[in-house]
Amino acid sequence: MSITVAISGINAADNPGPGTGIARSLKECGRDVRTIGFAYDSMEPGIFMDWTIDKAYIMPWPSCTPEDYLARLAYVHAKEAIDVIIPALDVEIPLYLRLRSQLAKMGIRIMLPEAEAFAVRDKSKLGELAPRIGLKLPGTLVMKSPDDLHEAAAKFGFPMMVKGPFYEAAKAYTLGDAYKAFYEYAAKWGYPIIAQEYVSGEEYNIIGLGDGKGRDMGHVAIKKMLVTKAGKIWTNVSIRNEPIFRAAEAFVKTVKWAGGFELEMIQKAGTQDLYLIEINPRFPAWVYMATGCGVNLPDRLVCSLLDLPYRTDSEYAAGKVLIRYTGETIRSMADFAKLAVEGESHDAEDKPLPAAGGDVMPAGTGSNHQLTGNP
Repeated sequence: MSITVAISGINAADNPGPGTGIARSLKECGRDVRTIGFAYDSMEPGIFMDWTIDKAYIMPWPSCTPEDYLARLAYVHAKEAIDVIIPALDVEIPLYLRLRSQLAKMGIRIMLPEAEAFAVRDKSKLGELAPRIGLKLPGTLVMKSPDDLHEAAAKFGFPMMVKGPFYEAAKAYTLGDAYKAFYEYAAKWGYPIIAQEYVSGEEYNIIGLGDGKGRDMGHVAIKKMLVTKAGKIWTNVSIRNEPIFRAAEAFVKTVKWAGGFELEMIQKAGTQDLYLIEINPRFPAWVYMATGCGVNLPDRLVCSLLDLPYRTDSEYAAGKVLIRYTGETIRSMADFAKLAVEGESHDAEDKPLPAAGGDVMPAGTGSNHQLTGNP
């Protein structure tokens, strides 16, 4: 049985999206899966990672009208016969929620949380959710005006965290730092902007999958070891931690979450207290870590939508290490020309030869992740 899965978030750069990790997981699931990349820019590296993404299409920004997005999606579906879409970016979820009934009529399956569940994990509402899943929350102030920064500074002191509504966060050491982050995030993402007490301690994340009925379909927890200047994971290690597991299970059960998710938390220095920092409503960029540990969550998601058998356990070993690294691939200008003119890439099986003197990276050698540790 051949399965066609469309995946977004294929920007495998210094701030990588989850798409290439999702695609790699599906390529290694043992099934015949064709991966279609949804890109928003012709320079997204995932477009050219044809050992992972079979074909890519440029899509309109999620801020476009639902009608425009659906028209482009219908064009791609007519060519590719998409079975499943896995959205990998936060900003896509509201759009796909609006299009869910149209997708069903087209025969495209998608796993999405209900609108109420999506709203409850918003950064501005975590104060209500955190205690319900057994976690604490750092002091938080929802800001709609830069004037609110003075109140935040008085409440939390410095350093404090300033966060955008969807993405990005900055550790502000002064009121000037806080203003800079506030205006930058408001211009990019709109309101509200979040100010939060800074909590020092060890950082932990857990990736999981819920079935929308309160049942956990598997999870893997990690400890951050090395992060980039943007705060993105570069190296992590798998752990087994029952309080973190219980928090993830409680989240799935409490809000009846459907689809992939990530809980980010900090264990406060000198205590056992776990503080909830953020809930991401989709698989994180390190999703392949779970697959490498033996818990292939993208495959489980696809199988659940297609009524195929799948595992729901969370059996994996602690002590596996993910190491992200950079790589290069050479492509012809013909690739970029096709993207510019037609809005789609060459098929992986029908790509042009590379420019003279260059080599195309062979299949299986170009991943941006690697796992080490005991099998």
